[in-house]
Amino acid sequence: MTPKNYLDLGIELLKRGDREDAVTAFCLAIKLDSKYVPAYNNLGLVLKDTDRSQEAAACFYRVLELDPDNSYAYNNLGLLWMDAGDREQAAACFRRSIALDPEQAAVYNNLGTVLEEQYCLVEAEAAYRRAVELRPNYPEAQYNLGRFLKVLQRLEEAIPYLQRAVALRPGYMEAGYSLASLYLQQGQFTKGWGLYEQSRRRRYGSRYFSAPHWQGEALAGRRILLYWEYGFGDTLQFVRYVACIEALKAKVDLWVQPPLAALLENTYPGLVIHSDAVAPAESYDYVCSLMSLPVILETCLESIPPARPYVLHSSGVAASAWRELLGTMAGCGYKVGLVWAGNPKHKNDDNRSISFSLLSPLLAVQGINWVSLQVGPRASDLAEICCPVLDVADRQGNFLDTARLVEQLDLVITVDTSVAHLAGSLGKETWLLLAFDADWRWLLAREDSPWYPSVKLFRQREPGDWPEVVARVKTALELLPRAVTQAGQYVSER
Repeated sequence: MTPKNYLDLGIELLKRGDREDAVTAFCLAIKLDSKYVPAYNNLGLVLKDTDRSQEAAACFYRVLELDPDNSYAYNNLGLLWMDAGDREQAAACFRRSIALDPEQAAVYNNLGTVLEEQYCLVEAEAAYRRAVELRPNYPEAQYNLGRFLKVLQRLEEAIPYLQRAVALRPGYMEAGYSLASLYLQQGQFTKGWGLYEQSRRRRYGSRYFSAPHWQGEALAGRRILLYWEYGFGDTLQFVRYVACIEALKAKVDLWVQPPLAALLENTYPGLVIHSDAVAPAESYDYVCSLMSLPVILETCLESIPPARPYVLHSSGVAASAWRELLGTMAGCGYKVGLVWAGNPKHKNDDNRSISFSLLSPLLAVQGINWVSLQVGPRASDLAEICCPVLDVADRQGNFLDTARLVEQLDLVITVDTSVAHLAGSLGKETWLLLAFDADWRWLLAREDSPWYPSVKLFRQREPGDWPEVVARVKTALELLPRAVTQAGQYVSER
């Protein structure tokens, strides 16, 4: 066989999903011809996709040794630098690739992604638009341009590009979800729910349960399992729909994440609540994701059910322990809980979480007793600066513990994470710091939330501009109604 034969074989094996044999085929092509550039490029791509980045880079650099003007190798190196998080190197590679071959829509698309991550928004838009211009039937470019415009809140401009992406590739989940979330952001729930349900990725598919998924059938006398799918905040937001299903005369079981079990057992004493790692093996007539309930029940802005108040037994030993601990804080100042970061594994964490050091202006406000509600790896951020913040991360074993602590506070200030949903469901005054491109559930241009009446929204006015948000929060803190005691400390007038 010739090197070309082995190259073609490797490409065919890749189409079948056989990566290891494809690697072998490309290597055989190179063995026959050590200067065969297409084999190095394809081998590098397979190695990149199997997390063998150093070997992949060696292949692409070998291509450039043999063919210094190979635009494909520069693009492939750019993808490697993207994966490594080096945006400047990635952008340089993509620009070099374009200089060598200015008709590559995929490279413009890649360049747009890197520029967007660098907040070079004008240049990113130009790159995305050039990709669409070069290949109008390129679904990824249509999606990226539409998503980009959506991020900038240019929603009416974004819609046709997202619609085009969905039309070009039926089942394009990312594009469908982006379009659905755009409609939901606008409050067009009727228009958005169906697409949202079709396009969101499900943790548990139809094969995971033996019972059928509920689609709105009569439930009187039937047994249904309502189950969690994604983050703690999603469960806390949508568990309110349990009451709606109970009203349909169904026997309801609930399967939730372990840290939520104690809180929800207190609140729903009549329900069987499961929190094992796997779904309960009991027999059900139907199962349904909590996140599907607003879709099936055709929720609109006017029909959002209220959050069910959590039962915390505030007279118990655990609640008393929190009161005693907070009572040791200096003076009688306003007690404010603070959360600055969500789950670091969340795909949007870079956008929604904030550097703790950026919050330092808030800590300078007089008369505030600060309590950190932060848990997880970012709780250690408190060590960044010397500040009078009570750290109770090691005392928050589950959400019931956190709820009891929140109950003792006057105010919670948080980024878009599960504590926002917890505090909002408790009816606690909550100030929520939102990125410019906030999640659909917070709608658009509002300072309030129909999901949580006690939550006030502080939105970025420009992408990435957290300092301006913090400045507004500081001003709001300074305007809180408080009175000075003889000791010079502040107490709440509420």
